[in-house]
Amino acid sequence: MPKTIAIHRQDQVRAAADACVHFGFCTAVCPTYVLDGEELDSPRGRIALAREMLGSDAPPSETAVRHLDRCLSCLSCESTCAAGVSYRDIIDGARERIEQSRVRPLPQRMLCARR
Repeated sequence: MPKTIAIHRQDQVRAAADACVHFGFCTAVCPTYVLDGEELDSPRGRIALAREMLGSDAPPSETAVRHLDRCLSCLSCESTCAAGVSYRDIIDGARERIEQSRVRPLPQRMLCARR
């Protein structure tokens, strides 16, 4: 039986995501957003994807997985956020949900299991 993200953990992640008010200071310091300019590769876009993913019982979408995986976890966005959003909680919780959902192809799951 697959594990699931604990309810209190989900609530913590949702609360962190809900704290985002989209000021946009984070986009200027996000390496992936600066590189490609795609909103879903910005902290704001990833927060929206995580919020959507955690608000549903459906497996994470391929789009959500791709953009959340592109985050380098440098947390530059967190240190520049005027609203004090805990991006670390959001990205970690979203990744936890992705791994537990088993949406990755078997070869990718095997590669991650070896670490």
